[in-house]
Amino acid sequence: MSRIGFLIVVRQLYFLGRNIYEIYYQPYLTIKEIVGKKDKSQIVLIIIASLTPAMMYLLARIGWDLWKYQRILMLTGNAFLIMGIIQVIVLAFLTYWTIKVLKEKK
Repeated sequence: MSRIGFLIVVRQLYFLGRNIYEIYYQPYLTIKEIVGKKDKSQIVLIIIASLTPAMMYLLARIGWDLWKYQRILMLTGNAFLIMGIIQVIVLAFLTYWTIKVLKEKK
């Protein structure tokens, strides 16, 4: 059973890597292919992958604040602002191409 699970994970990670690479070069065709196949697992994985940098920074920031100051600071600084801007750009890019594909499909 664990071998089958391992193979499924490897397959999903391969497709995730391939899809993220292709979204960079051909976002319309890649999203159209994912939506056309109705591959919900890849849609979820791409959304999670796009949110991962923000979540990693947030967790690292909480860990650092707890270790250094023994509490979570509300003042986050410029790094949080820059990370937020990059995250919004990535999500806007994915949203734009997804809406474009879904409008054409109707």
